[in-house]
Amino acid sequence: MTLTPGQYLRTRREAAGLSIADVAERIATVPRWAQHLRRGWLAEIESDQMPASFNTIVVLHQVVQFDLGVLVTLSAEGVEAPRLCVVCACSEAAPCVGHAGPCSWISDDRCSACPGSAPRSNADGA
Repeated sequence: MTLTPGQYLRTRREAAGLSIADVAERIATVPRWAQHLRRGWLAEIESDQMPASFNTIVVLHQVVQFDLGVLVTLSAEGVEAPRLCVVCACSEAAPCVGHAGPCSWISDDRCSACPGSAPRSNADGA
């Protein structure tokens, strides 16, 4: 699964169950921006209309769990994209961690923690 940096950030935010408004409420800007301006700014980052600065990435990382290495790799030209889940964009280096522990890969592009990820039994023809 190849994502742009903005798509990766959006997918990780959504996997955390957070809206753009939730993230905008939890981050600080200097000078202080109104929440509607922060929401618009985050939407531009997630749609790749505006690149995220290093400081922005640090602030976002404090609110949304994502793999900094994956973000760097997705931002680099000519580098092979990392393996990511098509649903939540978790990676091998940063798996989902839930009640049952870290997720595992059940197919080339899906982790065991995502909805619809139950492994098929041999009776299903798998």
